[in-house]
Amino acid sequence: MALPLEPPTKKTRAGTRRKASDLLDEAFETDTLVQHARQQTRWPKPRAAIALDIDVFGAGSNGPRIDSICKWLLDELAGRVYTDDRQVKLLFARTWRQQPLSASDLATFWGDAGPPLPDDTGKRSAMRYVTAQPRANILADLRAASRLDERWDPFDDDHGGRYADPHHASAHRDHLVDYRALFDPDDERDAGEDRLLGHQIEYADQVQQQRLVDLIISSLFTRLPVDDHDLWGRVWDWLPYSPYIFHLGVLPERGGSTTFRHNLYRMLATRRDQFPRLFPMRSTSGISMILFEDADTGKDLDNLVRTVLPDVLTVLRPPRTDLPGWIAEEADPATGSVDIPFIEVAALPSQGTDMPAGSVIFGLSSGHRHQSWWDSIADHLERTLDPDTH
Repeated sequence: MALPLEPPTKKTRAGTRRKASDLLDEAFETDTLVQHARQQTRWPKPRAAIALDIDVFGAGSNGPRIDSICKWLLDELAGRVYTDDRQVKLLFARTWRQQPLSASDLATFWGDAGPPLPDDTGKRSAMRYVTAQPRANILADLRAASRLDERWDPFDDDHGGRYADPHHASAHRDHLVDYRALFDPDDERDAGEDRLLGHQIEYADQVQQQRLVDLIISSLFTRLPVDDHDLWGRVWDWLPYSPYIFHLGVLPERGGSTTFRHNLYRMLATRRDQFPRLFPMRSTSGISMILFEDADTGKDLDNLVRTVLPDVLTVLRPPRTDLPGWIAEEADPATGSVDIPFIEVAALPSQGTDMPAGSVIFGLSSGHRHQSWWDSIADHLERTLDPDTH
């Protein structure tokens, strides 16, 4: 479903929220795909577990954080897609910040050969896209993919050169280190180049740590629901080698949130101090989270993110845009703008994982990923089974 508006948040004026809700009602009555889905099966789903994929294209470079957008949207989808938003067990939501192009920028690019510039140059429409499906569909895709001869590679098409072969990435880092050795940091003429190369090395290290997070998290997202044989045990062995993954323990019961937040802040600050080359971050980052729950309980996944995200932004400071160090006058990551482009959350069964119900892990994922792991699996199936469609 596509909606031509930028979604409000809980802090948006009541009139604007009502207008957005009315547009949502209209979309559910007129959208062709929504009508087709209703003809195929019953919507809203009264009890089924739901997977949501959300993309928000803002009209400009600023706007609410994606977690604030999700809070409003998940509440509004109750009664339309599901009965209770605790039915959402898989959630991927991404916001795309758009930088308007000015008339002078376009004129500089085109020169005298450029086309006539309209009065609304640089203005872009806000849009959001929502895909909802039963989690059973995702599980069917995962089982089908596990039977294919062509194994799914999560980095095959999604990340491009940023996620090149790890041996190539390692060689590139070694080249930067060797090149930096040519410059004397104590020499006034060399100090600037030495500093920028140091930034590039830090950036390369952080990107590789995000790659490790994505390898671990993608395994949990896509294999644990259909094949949990000792998978968590293997992941547990990897965690000491991944500074960008955090085991938060068990979520608090009523009245324990203050202690939980205090422990969370301390954990983040300790990790930051342990790895000064990995924090503050120079590479933009998304947030991937997994909640291990039992069959009788459920939590709002958007609230789970809102519990953790403020301290992540304050302590770890993932930047709004990459700061790899290629230019001299770059923003200081310790004081620059912070943001996350996406959140990805899954509620997975704790049974068989040796994880107490209510346990949470989260990782700092590559901010350049444009789709959920389960959506990537679906694309892999389509490419493999019907290659002529691509």
